[in-house]
Amino acid sequence: MGAGGQHIFQNHLLPKQSHSLSLHGNEELIWPSLFLIFCLLLLVIIKMRALSKVIRIIQSTFSKQLLQQMEREEFNPFKLSSVILNLFFILNLSFLIYKINSIYKFVLIEKVSLVQFFFFLALIILISSLKVITNFALSLLTGERKIITEYSINSSLINQTFGLFIFPWIILAEFSKFNPLIFVCGAIIVLTLAILIKWYRGVIMGLVQERIGLLQIFSYFCGLEILPIFVIVKFIIETF
Repeated sequence: MGAGGQHIFQNHLLPKQSHSLSLHGNEELIWPSLFLIFCLLLLVIIKMRALSKVIRIIQSTFSKQLLQQMEREEFNPFKLSSVILNLFFILNLSFLIYKINSIYKFVLIEKVSLVQFFFFLALIILISSLKVITNFALSLLTGERKIITEYSINSSLINQTFGLFIFPWIILAEFSKFNPLIFVCGAIIVLTLAILIKWYRGVIMGLVQERIGLLQIFSYFCGLEILPIFVIVKFIIETF
């Protein structure tokens, strides 16, 4: 206390802005940790139940001979290993898109992060389902069932493989103390490589194996692989 009974900090105190307690603005997100645990659980199941199958799937992505061998074995997309790996790819792709959106704030800025993630997850599931239906209808209408089935199997195997490769990048982007953009770019490069391998395999299948014209192959990629994604992205950005 100073002279006259005044507090020595009386004239230095800042005025109160609020008379109630305020929460810290930078709250920790819990759901990414749960997402990580769930993905690790899927990997544990894969390791325990179908590790040898997963290794063959990864090898088939880079070996044409092994890919043809798996096709002759009547590839079943509903086997446990395929279902888990496809789910793993969809989850990681959804998280990658969510992470990109959280950095650049394209859409759903006012929504909480979990809502954004589930939005992109639902969108990817919808696109994948429509693509499967469209490929089935196209195979019936054109009579090119063999080449479309082979390309679908090839795409599925590549997705399953690169879903495993994307996972470390998005985990580092979310939990590392470094700039997340570095790891997001790494994941995008891995995803781009998967798309290029997929399209390269498709072109080789069409031109060499089935002798389909380049114009028809280009029309397929534009109609089912490229144009729908651009249209959906433009619609989402303008709507949300």
